[in-house]
Amino acid sequence: MNETENKEVTPSLLRYICPDNWSDQKKVANPIDAEEIVEAIKDGKVVEIINAVIEGPFILKSVNVESEVSIQRTKIRGPLDWSYATFKRVLNFENSIFETDATFKAITVEKDIFLDNVTFLGIAALSDITVMGIFYSRSATYKKQGIFTEGNFKKKIELNKSKFEGEAHFISVRIGSNAEFTGAVFKQQAIFNGTQIEGSAYFRPATFEGEVNFGNARIGSNAEFTGTVFKQQAIFSGTKIENSVLFNPATFESEANFVTTRIGNDAVFTGAVFKQQATFNRTQIKGAALFNPATFEGKADFVSARIGSVAMFTGAVFKNVAHFISARIGSNAEFTEAVFKQQAIFNRSHIEESVFFNPATFEGEANFGSARIGSVAEFTRAEFKEGASFNSAKIEGSVFFNPATFKGEANFVSARIGSNAEFTGAVFKEGASFNRTQIEESVFFNLATFEGEANFVSARIGSNAEFTGAEFRERASFNSAQIQRESHFEKTIFANYVRFENTSFETIYFGEQEVQFHAKIDLRGCIYNRIYPIFFWEQLMKHLDPYDRQPFTQLEETFRRAGEDKLADDVYYAQKRRESDQKKLRNLGAWLLDRLYWKLTGYGVRLYYLIAPIVLILFVGTIIFQLEGAVEPRLDMQPPLHLPFWEAFWVSLNTFLPVEIPSGANWIPSSKIIGVLGIRFTTFATLLTLAGWILVPVGIAGISGKLKRQK
Repeated sequence: MNETENKEVTPSLLRYICPDNWSDQKKVANPIDAEEIVEAIKDGKVVEIINAVIEGPFILKSVNVESEVSIQRTKIRGPLDWSYATFKRVLNFENSIFETDATFKAITVEKDIFLDNVTFLGIAALSDITVMGIFYSRSATYKKQGIFTEGNFKKKIELNKSKFEGEAHFISVRIGSNAEFTGAVFKQQAIFNGTQIEGSAYFRPATFEGEVNFGNARIGSNAEFTGTVFKQQAIFSGTKIENSVLFNPATFESEANFVTTRIGNDAVFTGAVFKQQATFNRTQIKGAALFNPATFEGKADFVSARIGSVAMFTGAVFKNVAHFISARIGSNAEFTEAVFKQQAIFNRSHIEESVFFNPATFEGEANFGSARIGSVAEFTRAEFKEGASFNSAKIEGSVFFNPATFKGEANFVSARIGSNAEFTGAVFKEGASFNRTQIEESVFFNLATFEGEANFVSARIGSNAEFTGAEFRERASFNSAQIQRESHFEKTIFANYVRFENTSFETIYFGEQEVQFHAKIDLRGCIYNRIYPIFFWEQLMKHLDPYDRQPFTQLEETFRRAGEDKLADDVYYAQKRRESDQKKLRNLGAWLLDRLYWKLTGYGVRLYYLIAPIVLILFVGTIIFQLEGAVEPRLDMQPPLHLPFWEAFWVSLNTFLPVEIPSGANWIPSSKIIGVLGIRFTTFATLLTLAGWILVPVGIAGISGKLKRQK
């Protein structure tokens, strides 16, 4: 340098300070020889270079530097290689430009190092660097690769607002405190694999235009990516963050990979946008997972994820498949106002407390098969546009679908609900299957609409089942269902075939007659203790098909236990008439006996039917035995011309009864001809006796049968 007035050299100092008014051309014309600076450093001098140009190879390898080195606002035009050097004092390159490669491999800086506003036009190689103080590289520019691989920073590093235009390598870096990258821009790949940060990591915000990889990195406190944009793949697989991680918001324009990531506290993704696949398979979050809201435009995978506290997806939008298979959530899972555009799979997921989808929209299949929910499940006003499966799901508390809309198949087969199940006002557009469902307390389907088949086969309900005002437009089956307490079907409409085969009720309530049932009812094997209103039995039996004796027997026994013997007799009569209608004329004898039993006794429950024929027969007998010459005395006595009325009655009665009674026993019919009939009195007496032998046993059988049924 020719301008000696800008240079100061002493046994302990080398100083070059070029005036600020020097142009770049003038500084280039008056360069400093790199070798001169190297010799000064080796001699232990303090070096201070400001606003200058350094020419020539800048080689300072394996040197122990005892004095401070400060090169600021200076262009270093030759290659720099300070590998393995040790700096005892501060190292300062603020606002300088390295025009070729700069190599600081395995250097040791025992104090702070300042690279603020530095520009590296070539490769910046700082691998294996050790910095005992703070590493400052704020607003720096790395035009090519920035290599910090296996660097060891005992305190924090600051690269806020730095720009990495080439690849940035932080592989296996060790940072003893915080790592600050706020406002940093990474134009190409950024690799943080195996990085260990004892404090927090700040990228709030940062821009990653190339792939970023934090695989197996470890962060000892928080990791903050608030406002960060990831334009290519973001990999956090195997990353361990001891405290919270913040992506609120963040934008992932390509795949986001959090497979096996471990987070020691909360994971906050509020407002985050995932434009391609987001994978959280086997992720472990000890605190809360907050995605309220978040947008998943690609597939969202939370398979086998573990969340220690609440999982909040309030208002989240899943535009592609959402998989929560075998996920485990330690508290509540909140999906209020969430929208699932395609499949939503929660198979075998385990939620320790409650789950909230009130409301939520499922535009694709929703599958909660074998899910476990430790408390309440709320789906109030939820809409399922495709199939919804809760097959074998286990919910310890109540479930609420009041109302909910199922436009596809609704499958609750073998589901277990520990408290109430509320489906009040729910709409089932297709089939609804509750086969083998177990509900520990009550179930409510009041005002529900079943537009497809409804199946409750072998369902178990521990308390009441309420279907008041519900409408079944297709077949409904309750075969082998067990309802421990009251079953309410008031104002329920069964527009099609309904089956209660082998169903068990305690008390069953129906509503208005001639309204509820529009097709057949199968009541074979159905049992219950009480039925209300009692007059409703006629509609039930009217629609009974196929016929079986058991429904009538059950109804008759129910009424007799309730003291309603008259109604019980009516049921028995209806049963016998139904059976009578099925008898064929091919068996003429059975048909005639049935008709006789019906007409004479009303099948034993209308015994007053016998009174009229018996009275008529006895009256006719009395008139006949009053005629002249009708009887002869048994003893040697003068026969009267005519018997008195009551004496003739006793003769008629004695002749009619199968056993002899004292009254009327003194007279026997004569063999004379009855003028008006043309037969003998003895023949008439024979007919009268035959009638008695028929009617009296029939009456006795009817009375004994009635007494037996009442007993």
